Amino acid sequence: RFEFTNVNCTSFDKDYGEFEYCFLKSVNRSYKYFSAKLLLFQLPVTKVKVNFVMWKRFNGYRPFLYNITADFCKFIGNRKSNPVANFIFETYQSYSNFNHSCPFNHHLIMDKLSIDIMNHRLTKVLPFPEGDYLFDTTWFRGRLPTFEIKIYCTLS
Repeated sequence: RFEFTNVNCTSFDKDYGEFEYCFLKSVNRSYKYFSAKLLLFQLPVTKVKVNFVMWKRFNGYRPFLYNITADFCKFIGNRKSNPVANFIFETYQSYSNFNHSCPFNHHLIMDKLSIDIMNHRLTKVLPFPEGDYLFDTTWFRGRLPTFEIKIYCTLS
């Protein structure tokens, strides 16, 4: 069973963009979700690289299974080019507005990514072992990190 435990969103370049909100919401025991809105101040966005690192807690968080970097704009044009990135993308694509090809001429929104879809993807589609995880996503503009989203969760 999947559970969100915490989320941290950081903007490293406040002139480029800033998070308006980033939170976990618990509606009841069984319905919890993650939402975030990133305000972009320099539009359009035409080049973005994304680094995704999966960490598992073993006496502190240690790298686990995936550490991939992809040119997001190229990836969206050919999603079969990176099966791991595609698995991650398919998990959130219907909950976000950044599920189309570049350029992005709007703010980026993740709306109500629920534990149900995460539970299905991480226990049925590609089963992961039980434990505490950190999904760390860093967005780059050129070589400089601009945004980071850290999602902490538990599989039990």
